[in-house]
Amino acid sequence: MNILVAVISPAAAWVMPRRFVDQLRLQFPQHTFLDAWDRQTLRRLLPEVDAAFTPFVDRDVFPSATRLQWVQSPAVGVGSLMFPELLASDVMVTSARGIRARAIAEHVIGVTIALARRLPAAIRAQVAHRWAQDELEGPEADVRTLHGQRMGIVGLGSIGMELVKIAAPFGFRISAIRRRANEPTPDGPFTIDEVWPPDRLPDLLARSDVVVLAAPHTPETKRLIGRPELDRVKRGALLVNIARGRLVDDDALAEALRDGRLGGAALDVFSREPLDPSSPYWDLPNVIITPHTSGAMQDYWTPLVALFSENLRRFERGLPLLNVVDKVAGY
Repeated sequence: MNILVAVISPAAAWVMPRRFVDQLRLQFPQHTFLDAWDRQTLRRLLPEVDAAFTPFVDRDVFPSATRLQWVQSPAVGVGSLMFPELLASDVMVTSARGIRARAIAEHVIGVTIALARRLPAAIRAQVAHRWAQDELEGPEADVRTLHGQRMGIVGLGSIGMELVKIAAPFGFRISAIRRRANEPTPDGPFTIDEVWPPDRLPDLLARSDVVVLAAPHTPETKRLIGRPELDRVKRGALLVNIARGRLVDDDALAEALRDGRLGGAALDVFSREPLDPSSPYWDLPNVIITPHTSGAMQDYWTPLVALFSENLRRFERGLPLLNVVDKVAGY
């Protein structure tokens, strides 16, 4: 079987080290591994392979990939693979769902604490060598404690559920939005007060002190948070987006951060990346910007390659694969 490994990206941090390709060749000597380190090579090799470990399958090349049966994405988001021809085909798509979930959940808690305790203001004062005690203490300072506040999680997938495991013991009361609201939540020493379908989003926004966007980017979730939704948000609430930038209307969000409808936001993802230097987000004092690094880990590649290896073994034997993408839902 010919297998293409092309875990590449414009971002250097998301390019898989070459040693892992060598590791796969040693682990699976019965297969031929082709590797691509640029988009053109990927496009050239795709018609020759039975399976591909890559985030990219270009739509115009796909008709010539007649041997292709399975694509393992190295990412959770697979929107770039969800074009009509692939959706209509028998090609299976699997994702990296779950590998970064704990890291992202910890990031959410970290930036939420930072916003609530106004740590960005403290850091700016530190840089300026300014003692900001009067600014950060007292009834007008808007420094908050989080115990007993309500966290509304939009998207109760692997990241959302991992966040519940941390946020509930921390003291948050939790509400959530999920497409399949009636599905049972996993058993565990934590509680979710309510799980609502997507049409209850306005209710979740109206009662949540912290809103976390953890939903995939699909046609249904594009600009999920716009002016009408921000008009419904609990005044002064905090927003954390670790999902996709296109879930929000940037102009409406910046406006809500300026006028106080939102007390602050932590944004890790953006409609266009890298974030344009002219974006108003950079200069808003109540915004924390991180450069799509909420899932950063000391070693992402070892568990990712282990997932691919396990799926390859299953693929060889005709067994169900892990993290199969629902092509109808888009994730």
